[in-house]
Amino acid sequence: MSYFLGIDQGSHSSRAVLFDDNGELVIQAAEPIVPERPGPDCIEYEAGALLNSVETVVKCVLGGIEAENRGHIAACGIATQRSTVLAWDVNGNALSPALSWQDVRAKSLVDRLKPNEQAIRRLTGLPLTPFYSASKMHWLLHHAEQVMQCERGNLRLSPLVSYLLFHLLDNKPYVIDYSNAQRTQLFDVDALTWSRRLCGWFEIDISRLPLCQPMCASYGRLSATTIPVTAVCGDQNAAMFGIGKLEQGVALINIGSGAFVLRELDGYSDSATQITGIALADQRGVSYMREATINGAGNALSWAEKRWGVDKLAEMLPEWMQVVTEPPVFINAVGGLGTPWMRGDIGSTFVGSGEHTAAEKAVAIIESIVFMIQVNLELMGAEAPFNKIRVSGGLSNLDGLCQKLSNLSGLEVVRSHVAEASARGAAWLAAGRPGNWNITTADDTRLVRFKPQPAERLQMRYRVFQSELDRILSASQRAGGIQ
Repeated sequence: MSYFLGIDQGSHSSRAVLFDDNGELVIQAAEPIVPERPGPDCIEYEAGALLNSVETVVKCVLGGIEAENRGHIAACGIATQRSTVLAWDVNGNALSPALSWQDVRAKSLVDRLKPNEQAIRRLTGLPLTPFYSASKMHWLLHHAEQVMQCERGNLRLSPLVSYLLFHLLDNKPYVIDYSNAQRTQLFDVDALTWSRRLCGWFEIDISRLPLCQPMCASYGRLSATTIPVTAVCGDQNAAMFGIGKLEQGVALINIGSGAFVLRELDGYSDSATQITGIALADQRGVSYMREATINGAGNALSWAEKRWGVDKLAEMLPEWMQVVTEPPVFINAVGGLGTPWMRGDIGSTFVGSGEHTAAEKAVAIIESIVFMIQVNLELMGAEAPFNKIRVSGGLSNLDGLCQKLSNLSGLEVVRSHVAEASARGAAWLAAGRPGNWNITTADDTRLVRFKPQPAERLQMRYRVFQSELDRILSASQRAGGIQ
C-alpha cells in the first residue's frame, strides 16, 4: 500500500496528516499557533515558530508509523495560508515577522493606488485590498529595521510558503506556486508570472521574488526523507479538493477563521464584484475558480468572546442555536467587509435598539455569516445556477448553521465528516488526483445532508440585513468614507 502526506499550515494551527491510497486517514498531528497583535491593524506571527510547528507535526506523523511504512509514502502535498508574507535573507534567516493575511497595516498605500484599481483587477483577477501581500511587502521595505538594513542582493520578499519550502526541502529552493503567487497581487494571471507593471506600482523589486511554478510540479524532497513534494497550493485550493474533485453546479463553502465561497469555472472570466482565482495548475494547463471571501467567520466569534467576556462561546453555540429562534440582525464587519463590498471603514453593529442576551448575539453572528455567504451565492448563481452546496471547515460542524444556509439558499447542503479537508486536498493533488478519493455518492455515510425548509422569518432578517448594510454603506459614501 502507498501513503500520501498532507501538510496544512493554517491561521490557528499547523497539521500533518497521512492518508492511504484510498484517501483514508491513517495518522495525524496538530500544533496550535498563536498570532500576535502589536497594533489595531496588525496581526503577525514569529516566522520561526510557524516553521517549527510544521516541522513538529511532520516529525510526529513520521514517527508514529512503522519504519517500513515510511518508505511507502509516495508523495507529499503542502497547503498554506495565503497572503501571509515576510522578509528573509538568502540564508533563510527571517528579517521580519510573518504578517498575517488579516493584517491591514499597509492600507494607506492601497488607498493611494485607487486610481489603478481597475487595471490591477484586470491583471490579477483580484480587488485592490490591503489583505493581499504586495502592500505588506512595501510596508516591510520601509518600516522593518532589519529589512531596511539588509543588502538588497541578499533580501527575499515572499509569501510564507516560499520560506517554508526553503527550510523543509532538501534542495532549498526559492519558489512559489501559482495560487499563492496570485494572492500577492503582483502576479499576472495571463502570463502566469510576476508583472513588472504591478511591481512598479507597489514599488517591489521583482528580482527579490521567488520563481513561479505550477501547483502540481516537482518541488524537491522533504529533508532527511525520500518523500517527494509534488503539490503546493493555497489552503482554499486544498479545501476545494478535500473530498475529491468538485462537481459541476456545486459551490464549496469553507468556513474557518474566514469563510470562502468557491466554484470552478469553465475558463477564465472577469468579475466586477468577486475574485477570479487559479484553482489548479500543472504542466498541461490551468483551471480557474470564482471566489468570494467573508472575513468575519470564526474570527467574529473570537472577537465576540473578547468583547463580551464570554468564555467557550463556540461550545455553547449548538444549544443556543436550538433555543434562539428570533435573534437580532448583526452587521458583521469584523476584519472588514469582504466581497462584494471590500470595505474596511464600516463598524460592526446590531440593527435596532434593545438589550440582547449572549445567546441571541452569538446566533446573530452565525446568521450574519450565512447572510454574507448568501449574498455571494446569489452573485455567483447569476453567472451559472447552483444545484448543491458543499460545506467544510470548523464552523460547518454546526448543524444549525448548515440548516439556515440550506433554508436561505433553497439548496441542499452537504457536509462531509472526512477529517482534515485541507490536508486531504493537498494530499489528493500530490497523489495525482485519484478518482477513488472522491466522496459524492448519495449513500456514503460520511456525508450529512440538510434539505431546505420554509423559513420566512430568516428570509425577513436577511432582507433587513441587506437593506441596513446598504443604508450604512450609502451614508458612509456620502460622508466621504473609503470607496
